[in-house]
Amino acid sequence: MRHWTYGLSGNRPPQSEAEWLSPDAEQVRAALGDGAVTWAVEVGRDIAMRISEKIPALADEVNAMVAIRRATTSTALRALIMVAGLGESEDSLVSAEVDEIARDFARRGMELDDLLRTIRVGYAVLAAAFLDAATLLLPPTESSAELRRISVLLFEVHDDFTAGAASAFIEEQSAWAAGVSAARFDLVNKILGAEDIDRAHAEGVLGYPLTGPHAALVAWSGPHSTRDLRTVVDAVMRQWGAPSASLVLPVGLQTVWAWGTVVPGSSQKRDTLPTFDDAFVVVGQVGSGVEGFRRSHAEAKAVERLIRLRPGQIPCTVAHEHVALEVLLLADPDAARQFASRLLGPLAQDEPRMEDLRLTLRRYLDLDHSLAKVAALEHISKNTVTYRVHKALDLCGHAGETTTDLRAALRIHEWLRGGRLASS
Repeated sequence: MRHWTYGLSGNRPPQSEAEWLSPDAEQVRAALGDGAVTWAVEVGRDIAMRISEKIPALADEVNAMVAIRRATTSTALRALIMVAGLGESEDSLVSAEVDEIARDFARRGMELDDLLRTIRVGYAVLAAAFLDAATLLLPPTESSAELRRISVLLFEVHDDFTAGAASAFIEEQSAWAAGVSAARFDLVNKILGAEDIDRAHAEGVLGYPLTGPHAALVAWSGPHSTRDLRTVVDAVMRQWGAPSASLVLPVGLQTVWAWGTVVPGSSQKRDTLPTFDDAFVVVGQVGSGVEGFRRSHAEAKAVERLIRLRPGQIPCTVAHEHVALEVLLLADPDAARQFASRLLGPLAQDEPRMEDLRLTLRRYLDLDHSLAKVAALEHISKNTVTYRVHKALDLCGHAGETTTDLRAALRIHEWLRGGRLASS
């Protein structure tokens, strides 16, 4: 009789899952099928979501949450191998992904208690997922014994899992605390947190003047990239004029924060910024003094969150000055989606005809209602522009004189569906 885990399946339609999969996925796929892999990916997602809810310090660190999801998916796959009896008796839940997350917590200046709490939160979700699945797939006459077996098995490996992660954390913390980077990172976090600092002392530790004016940059790469992200900083900063000084800090997994001191009036026109095949770069607006240092970084982080909302995750370089309105409109993504859906109605449907109507309407509104300019831009007649605009307005039920809300809804919808970036 086949093991009950052959009946596992996911709740979502099939999609690319390569970003979350560890080498263990192929063992599970070969033995239990695609459904079991999808189930494990969804359990990994659920664990990561619960961690973000329970550990607020991690929720805003998007790159860390991506890495955590890879680790939680790896743990779900390894636990599935154990429960299904596919591995050896000495197999462990600790994986390279879990080890790296533990080290990342140390690099971020977090405490061991933060790591242990994350493990407790995640382990509860993992255990519940297995117990719920077994209850659903097994007949009542068999489920009690299997539920007990799963509980004992997960309990037995819990200590080794926690000890392995804690050991990696402590080892990395010791190395990190001994370095200059730790002092700089701690000091930068104090500045960003608006704590009182001795500016002269801070400039000595950082090797960077805090008087400004500054432009802040955040860069990150995908899990398989080998790029040294420090190499992208100068190329991008030169668009604001050659920086007279720069500060570059590695932050956790495959991320750097950077600041450059720019010379007023030396910047060039920035309609197009340099892009990289395997790196994302976002830049805040220029600001002066400690407050400008802090604000420019906050703007760069806001653009990072905005980029993460887009489908596809294609590497790009985006400046806050090019997407400042989108940053405001999408500060609350769920509310923005509801707003756009309510305003656009059927016009928001994902089909070519609606896309044409939205594009013509958006250009018509952006070009001061000029039929001639839209017709020339789209290579169609003015009558066709008139028809498309009226049709689009009818579909979204717009009858008022002001179009401010409608223009905002179109901008939100365009961003969330992955429309063209203004500067990449």
